Amino acid sequence: MKSKKLKCAGQLKNLGMGYYMGAMAAKSAGQPVAWITSGAPVEMLYAHGVFPFYPENYGTLCGSRRQSQELCQAAEAHGYNQDLCSYARCTLGSVLEGKGPLGPLPPPDLLVTAKNICHTVIKWWEVLARHYNCPLFVLDTPFVRGEVTPQQLDYVAGQLRELADFLERVTGRPFDLDKFRATLELADRGAALWQQVLDSRRHRPCPLTSLDMFTGMFPIVTLRGTEYCPQFYSVLLSEVQERIAAGEGAVEGEKHRLLWDNIAIWYNFGLMEHFHARGAVFVAETYTAAWGHYRFAVDEGDIWQTYARPYTETLLNIDLDLRYAQMARAIRDFVIDGVVLHSNRSCKTYSLGQLDLARRLQSELGIPVLLLEADMTDPRAFAEGPALTRIEAFLEMLG
Repeated sequence: MKSKKLKCAGQLKNLGMGYYMGAMAAKSAGQPVAWITSGAPVEMLYAHGVFPFYPENYGTLCGSRRQSQELCQAAEAHGYNQDLCSYARCTLGSVLEGKGPLGPLPPPDLLVTAKNICHTVIKWWEVLARHYNCPLFVLDTPFVRGEVTPQQLDYVAGQLRELADFLERVTGRPFDLDKFRATLELADRGAALWQQVLDSRRHRPCPLTSLDMFTGMFPIVTLRGTEYCPQFYSVLLSEVQERIAAGEGAVEGEKHRLLWDNIAIWYNFGLMEHFHARGAVFVAETYTAAWGHYRFAVDEGDIWQTYARPYTETLLNIDLDLRYAQMARAIRDFVIDGVVLHSNRSCKTYSLGQLDLARRLQSELGIPVLLLEADMTDPRAFAEGPALTRIEAFLEMLG
């Protein structure tokens, strides 16, 4: 049984089309374009009138449109190893061959990345900087063990000030702190609404599936800091509240409530529907939950300190104890029956440590765990037959 389609799905599709068309049109309109990673401070770019283009999000588009394998192979033909991140290979294949779901990508005027998600993005962005011969800024974030320290926040805040100087040098325009504050207020509103959407899934039956959430996270990632982000989530939240009031679930006959760990398998959303057909619904994901913490209390203290915290405490920049605590809290709050860990060949930072997490979940909480081996964008790393067999055994254990 397939999940129910959201009425606002068309509006989300239009947002996506508008974003990519905006990226293509920015250069001809004289607007600087920055290629940016998902852990980098996008609000600063919007505040400074720089259009942020996300190659990682482009990778999800390549996967969902089933063009990722061809682009990955194109990058491999140029010497990039198959063990590298498939997002990187999709982008590099597209850059080197000039093809893909969007055709030629908009060349960057500057590049911005951060170490708070993985170190692959650093080398990936260095390759792009050489290819396009454009300036690169790298935000260095110390790894968080336990609680983030004042010294760590000071360090990151200082670099964010340096990023403002970098943007001034590259564009030749002063960085406007008032506009930056206004942008942070929009980002904060968007993140607050996204968190409300996440929390709504505590209801039984769950009003949204992982399919809704993995596609619905597009504005909080790419449009955070614009008015489009809170506007869309206001509409989405209203529709969710209607479903809750009517007692409607996204999947009929909900029996098992699951947690998904890691990035989606973008080229095979049918796998989620396989769970749905058996009454198993993903009511939470560690990946989508990570975007609710971009909260900015701009009126409290030093704006740079406030801004530094969420970029220091990203999901992949914290230790396993903190990640386990977040998963345990979700299992309790969302009344979760089982956990599916996507062992993602591309994202080593996310996937390393999953076996330790699985052991703790099983021994300390008694939660059944399934480990699925795949890749977020490269379909060659996924064997559907064996995966379906393991899923059936897992669901039988839950039943």
